[in-house]
Amino acid sequence: KTLLRLAMSRIKLLRNRRELQVRGMRREIANLLQTGQEPSARIRVEHIFREQNIMAAYEIVELFCELVVVRLPIIESQKQCPLDLKEAIASLIFAAPRCSDLPELLEVRGLFAVKYGKEFVASAGELRPDCGVNRRIIEKLSVRAPSGEVKLKLLKEIAAEHNIEWDASETEAELTKQHEDLLVGS
Repeated sequence: KTLLRLAMSRIKLLRNRRELQVRGMRREIANLLQTGQEPSARIRVEHIFREQNIMAAYEIVELFCELVVVRLPIIESQKQCPLDLKEAIASLIFAAPRCSDLPELLEVRGLFAVKYGKEFVASAGELRPDCGVNRRIIEKLSVRAPSGEVKLKLLKEIAAEHNIEWDASETEAELTKQHEDLLVGS
């Protein structure tokens, strides 16, 4: 219970810190767009994408921590993982090694391993069929690069947010070309 509450407090702190960082990074990208440094902006926008995904994942983790804290008496009274808590517990187990800023989650994961067995923890950690891990948390914690469309959308959003007159056609052509190159295999 204490570990989960600590994790929730840490998430609030991290979210505030990351929001400030993202705001600063968005300003930097706006400056790059304004000064015609689009290639640099395209690269840096990936970092914003990752940070926003991490913040979204932390939000989900925080909700699952709250749910587990509230339902702890049920967890303690039952030997098996309650079905209505499987998603929350499996998601926290999955997130633990992927959220290095939240060391409490690794400890919670260890406690779940003792309670439900190593097989249950391995199932969630390895995303085996019917493991119960939340789809959004899997998506938000994945390490894949954003698509060209997502990058372009973010760049347009940043330009609009900072009232920058930016012609996206060059970037759009570049990102479309990269996508076509991947399809052709060159």
